[in-house]
Amino acid sequence: MIPIRVGGPAVEPVSLADARTHLRLDDTHEDDLVTALIEAGRLLLESATRLIFINQSWRLILEETPRSMHLHLPLAPIIAITEIRVIDAQGVTSVVDPQDYRLRPGAQPPGLMLADSFPRPSGGIEIDLEAGFGPAPENVPAPLRQALRMLVARWFEERGDGAGEPETGLLPPDVALMIAPYRHLRLN
Repeated sequence: MIPIRVGGPAVEPVSLADARTHLRLDDTHEDDLVTALIEAGRLLLESATRLIFINQSWRLILEETPRSMHLHLPLAPIIAITEIRVIDAQGVTSVVDPQDYRLRPGAQPPGLMLADSFPRPSGGIEIDLEAGFGPAPENVPAPLRQALRMLVARWFEERGDGAGEPETGLLPPDVALMIAPYRHLRLN
């Protein structure tokens, strides 16, 4: 299953003003850098946790028909399935009736139950969905927002000079510990 972001978040989980306060920056000379670090940090933490922080639109692509009537979705939390399309051997796309599937958003990981009447295409399936904790920074759990602040501060101070942390890969140990409770959804 290939996840593709269709529409990014309207805001970041940590605002520029919040990051500047955390960094104790008084001037605005490095606002572009801080803004870029916030986005990069969010993307890294979303990837590490497979959680979408602020509401976003995603498309999941299945290149072949699933054998099981239950699909585990690789992103969470899922707000809604907006549309499912099946693709036949000639590349013709058809929208699937919402009666032919049911979202299980509270499952760990979120699941999509397919009815017996779900079409069995030969060309693949596209699932459009909305995912995220909510539309505003306050909807994102505080530990995830704090981990993002810490990551931005680390990158801001090191400016790419850090050698990385061998025990945790790309994440500094303190950030990895901060997000650890949220990594249980990871699919391996």
